[in-house]
Amino acid sequence: MTLRGVILGLLLGLGISFATFFNDWVIGQTPLIGNHLPISVFGFAVVLLFAVNPLLGRLGPRAALKAGEVAVVVAIGLAACGWPGSNFYRAFATVTALPSHWLKTKTAWQSTNVFSYVPGASAELGQGHVKNWEKLPRELTAQAQAPTPLGQLFRVMNTGSQRTFEEAAKKPKLDVAQLPNLTRALNQGLAEPALFDPKIFKAELPEALRQVAQVAPEKRAREDVLALNRAALVAALPEYFVAPPEGNGALLLGGKADPFAVDTLLQGRGANAQLSLSALPWKAWAPTLWLWGGLAMAFAFASLCLTLIVHPQWSKRELLAYPVARFIEEASERKPGNLLPEVAQSKLFWGGAVVLFLWHFQNGLHAWFPAVPEIPRGFDLTALAVLFPNAAKVDGSWGYFAPTLYISVIAFSFFMPSQVSFSLGVAQLLFIALGAVMLGQGYPLDGHILDAKNSNLLRVGGFLGMAGVILYTGRSFYKQVVLGAFGKAQSEEVPSYSIWAARVLVVFLLFALYLLHGAGLTFLLSCLFVLLTLLLFLVMTRIATETGAFFIQPYWAPVGVITAVFGFESVGPTAFALLAMASVILTMDPREALMPYLAHALRLVDRTAQTSPAKAVPWLTLMILSGFVVAGTVTFYLQYNRGAAPVNGGWQIQYMPAMGFDLMAQHLSDSIAKGSLAEATQSQGLARLLMARPLEGGMFWMGLGLFLVLLTALGRLRLPSWPLHPVLFLVWGSTPLVHFGASFLIGWMVKSGVISTTGAKGYRSVRPLMIGLIAGELMAGLFWILVGATYYFTTGKTPVAYSIFPG
Repeated sequence: MTLRGVILGLLLGLGISFATFFNDWVIGQTPLIGNHLPISVFGFAVVLLFAVNPLLGRLGPRAALKAGEVAVVVAIGLAACGWPGSNFYRAFATVTALPSHWLKTKTAWQSTNVFSYVPGASAELGQGHVKNWEKLPRELTAQAQAPTPLGQLFRVMNTGSQRTFEEAAKKPKLDVAQLPNLTRALNQGLAEPALFDPKIFKAELPEALRQVAQVAPEKRAREDVLALNRAALVAALPEYFVAPPEGNGALLLGGKADPFAVDTLLQGRGANAQLSLSALPWKAWAPTLWLWGGLAMAFAFASLCLTLIVHPQWSKRELLAYPVARFIEEASERKPGNLLPEVAQSKLFWGGAVVLFLWHFQNGLHAWFPAVPEIPRGFDLTALAVLFPNAAKVDGSWGYFAPTLYISVIAFSFFMPSQVSFSLGVAQLLFIALGAVMLGQGYPLDGHILDAKNSNLLRVGGFLGMAGVILYTGRSFYKQVVLGAFGKAQSEEVPSYSIWAARVLVVFLLFALYLLHGAGLTFLLSCLFVLLTLLLFLVMTRIATETGAFFIQPYWAPVGVITAVFGFESVGPTAFALLAMASVILTMDPREALMPYLAHALRLVDRTAQTSPAKAVPWLTLMILSGFVVAGTVTFYLQYNRGAAPVNGGWQIQYMPAMGFDLMAQHLSDSIAKGSLAEATQSQGLARLLMARPLEGGMFWMGLGLFLVLLTALGRLRLPSWPLHPVLFLVWGSTPLVHFGASFLIGWMVKSGVISTTGAKGYRSVRPLMIGLIAGELMAGLFWILVGATYYFTTGKTPVAYSIFPG
């Protein structure tokens, strides 16, 4: 690893960290990252190899970058791609800050008091926080004039709230339908500054609340009034009320709708009132950054450790293809004395690159100037929907009824094993067929990213099956790594960096558990969340390295799996809220998950740069840390000055902050209807586990996914002509396959046609064309990104968006 390679890589990574939010959400261009073939990294590599390097070579034989140096640049640049785009910073600020904004309009949230179950948030009472609803109305009204805590609570209520409890007390049995009104009445009394009377509430209070009690009632902030009164009620009446859930940092300012911290984030500032970095509300963000930023860093370095563990097994023992990294390997091969890479000697390379660049150039001009004719990439086959009415109703069927061709996907299919490209090509077709059959039987194949739906659980089972295949295939190697981590001497086949990575992995996993437990999760649920998140990252990385699929979304989340296995009542509303937020922030859109980038980085360092992965670890670590800081600083600065997402921001402004609480409100309403909310809220330890009620049919769907993956894996091992790869059942029904499925299928057809007509010689001769097509598409993406940025800085106006890949 040369110093200039490292410096170029660090500069590339910092540039990506600095520019991504601006490019993606301020001017709305093709994402700089977007998937595991980031235009910003691989496009830059193409520029280095085919434009910059030949010019450097004219300065002398040592001036040009060697293939290994380009590999190092790409590897370090990839390590920066896990933060600024769709992975962490896309959701972090909005998911933790904007729920307080949406609470104002979400009647379901208000009626179920969702924030009262979030640690560190509202001190209001939820229905599950009252231990004895049957007895409370009668005792409250009976003590109306008594100098008791209940009497004091009744007296500070307004007339309407008092009447609500009086009517409930007259009935021999409490009507469940009255609980929302009774809860509102309690919270109305709880919000009265006059409720706390030290002569009546004589129980000991925490130091912070004792200081609040010294403030005159009329001068106390509403949050302080609620916290003081709730603590006083819980201390004096533990037989009726439970304390707020413990924990802190999940929501910004505990869910308080602070005008500066929240509204400014949402709306931004005027051109003449821009904020400096020091003026941003960093103090308000500190607890939330510590929790979620700490978790993100824990999983980032756990991913690095896990990648160092599996790399020797996957790269050297199983000989996985790593098609994405292979693109750089093949594009950078250069004979001594040549200024250009070997592939550039082929006219097919230049033909493919120029034709595809001009295609995108023409279509980009059409986007800017509609009078310019467009060369279509899509086909309208929706007329066929009348022949397959049920299939057309399946979510995502438009990917085949109205497909768009992505030439890079077709080209990458050429480098994949035929079994893989065929499986990726037919995966969505099989999902549509399954959905059509089920729809015909009256059972739709549903999906919801956070919830436990049948199609989500089908993929979860597939991921579990693939993890089993990974462990079984490398069982001997991984066993030696584990034994080595405990100090037992191992063979030279197990590198020391894998053993040390296993030891350090434990440290970061414990740190993640510490943060989750401190936020309010039990140790069991914290462990399950960590394991499921690592499962998601590990199998995604296997998909990327083995198949070359560079746009991957598992379309399931840990919270949905845990809820399916245990049931909402067993999980409890507080744990569900935390798990939902953690799932949205850390796993909602893992198209830019860090671990696949690191796997490709280690492959490039090991194979092309001919350097031990251990020597790359310090630089990758530096890039991960500095990228996190730079991307976070720039993102916060732009969000507070321009708004959370000036363009194309509906997903992260409206949907992502609300989806977890929307789902939680549904579960709370169901629990209220069943009369199980109090038990779900108040149970502890073994009692909570005994409440476990797995989702009906959930185990079947997970079992089916597990079976299908194991069946196809066994078929690959035992039958030479077996046509399917397990990846089919890991990605079917997901958004990337909706977009790319038809292109994978065409790529498989092209490769099969070339091999069947011209054999291996013809296949080798066409490879430069495919590399050129990929290079041309990457260059076109970079070109239009630069055009958009130039237009914005020249005119101050938002440029037209022309996307190369799905946004």
